[in-house]
Amino acid sequence: MSDVKEHIICATELTAISVANLIKEKEFTKDDFLTEEESKNREKLIDQAGVDAMYAALLDIPFVLRVVGSEGRKHIHQYGEALPTLEGVFGSGDLKLDMVNDVVEGSKAAKLNTQGAVSVIAVGSHKGLMATPPDIDYMDKLFGPPQLVGKISIDSPVEENLVEVVKVFGIKPHEINVVAMDRDRNTHLVNTCQKFGVNLILIKAGDFLPSVLSFTTDKGIYLIMGIGGFEEGVMAAVAAKALGAVGEGRPWDPERQVEHKKWTIDDLVSGKKEDCLVSISSITGDNKWFGLPAVEGKTVTTLTIDVTGVNIEKHVHT
Repeated sequence: MSDVKEHIICATELTAISVANLIKEKEFTKDDFLTEEESKNREKLIDQAGVDAMYAALLDIPFVLRVVGSEGRKHIHQYGEALPTLEGVFGSGDLKLDMVNDVVEGSKAAKLNTQGAVSVIAVGSHKGLMATPPDIDYMDKLFGPPQLVGKISIDSPVEENLVEVVKVFGIKPHEINVVAMDRDRNTHLVNTCQKFGVNLILIKAGDFLPSVLSFTTDKGIYLIMGIGGFEEGVMAAVAAKALGAVGEGRPWDPERQVEHKKWTIDDLVSGKKEDCLVSISSITGDNKWFGLPAVEGKTVTTLTIDVTGVNIEKHVHT
């Protein structure tokens, strides 16, 4: 997988550089006041730059890479049309793999040049990643560190899961960090966490990076709970499987809101652990979760996850 890893990292890094150059060229800032139409057009511009760069980077890779999920299509419900997405089959050769991508995870951060925008590719075995269902945009999620495997479950009440975390790590409730999307659909989760006394971190967007952070205990004990994007859930599950961490989910449909059977980590990522790879290249920087710096010229910082662990490296592209 070393050759695969090199090409995948290159693809997310070249995408990050392209998007960062666009942000600089257009002089996007956090002080920009955008109408709804301007906001939509700016996100489309950003995502198209990312798609074009990632497409070019993957075109001639020496293995076959099939896209089974690409963030952006769900925006048809927000904007009435999908944002640009990277889809199709790339490369040639005997080795076949599947991938889920988000060319610009955090496009809302990118359009205002604020921290949190990254470019992501998650790779797994051929036919080994859950493809995006045509009618499901969101996933109810539970992610956490390896020590909690078999101890917590998305099928269990939230309070029972939190009690297990206290037992396993021997910590106080306030030492547990629970990250959830700040949405009405997560109200019950929020109320339970507040009563239990955890450090509840509500976020407006971007539950993917904290999901990855939850698989380690370097910065404390983190859990990701509640409903967020589907593709972000699958990409996080790839990292969870590589690291032997907790990764469970279930589909969530705002129209029907019916109970669904849970997806285990092997449902979400049925392929081999050894084929799991996630490459995350920072575009605008991230101080909240991993401290990844923004693109500087042609220098990019990339976080990778595979069976060897979590690694952060800087690379310079000439």
